[in-house]
Amino acid sequence: MTGERLKLRIAGKTDTGLLREHNEDFIGFDEDAALAILADGLGGRASGEVASCMAVTSILTELRPDRPPDAETDDQFDELLRAINAANLRIFHAAGANKCHNGMSTTLIATRIEGRRMFAGCVGDSRLYLLRNRQLEQLSHDHTLINDLLAKGAMPNNGFSLTDIDHILTRALGIHDTVEIDRLEHELQGGDLLLMCSDGLWSMVADWEIKDILNYNSEDLDRCIVKLVDSANRNGGKDNISAILMRLD
Repeated sequence: MTGERLKLRIAGKTDTGLLREHNEDFIGFDEDAALAILADGLGGRASGEVASCMAVTSILTELRPDRPPDAETDDQFDELLRAINAANLRIFHAAGANKCHNGMSTTLIATRIEGRRMFAGCVGDSRLYLLRNRQLEQLSHDHTLINDLLAKGAMPNNGFSLTDIDHILTRALGIHDTVEIDRLEHELQGGDLLLMCSDGLWSMVADWEIKDILNYNSEDLDRCIVKLVDSANRNGGKDNISAILMRLD
């Protein structure tokens, strides 16, 4: 790393929303480890809660600052991916060991910052955005059936509309004993703001509105988070709502 060291601030919030009975999202972050994790659990009953909690707590434990470094690698990106794969395997085995949790899984965004370098592992349709110079960019890719079809130039037919398949995921932690993880790397600048969020936020709040909220409240991360969650609830609050902000100054 070269140049002046930047200070990292992190804030996060999760909310049940207006229509769901319980919250299957789970978040966690550690400023000392420059690490933030967001998961949106799936599987019905309490299974989604179990999967998302397992994913976040497992990765935080694997990557806590006081944990001895992995003897096999000194690359923090490799360590992050190893931790995500380990969490996937734990969820997969837990689902197989208890029929009440059969089929449980979770989306995941795990983001780590080293100096000015950001790297993240992404699975599912929780999103990672970057706000820079007042412009918002989605860095992650939604792992959904609709995105896969559109990428291949295919369109649904036989009376189906896009809304019939817009909620179907093609990747999640815990479905199989291995998982394909998107690797994201980005060089950061002072003043950059990273937003991690579940679909309970981005499906309720348009990107232009997210951008406005971030631009007008970015100096106060806690206030900014509250504004985002309130906007999702004001627009319907149909799902659990979670968001984490990471800012470099």
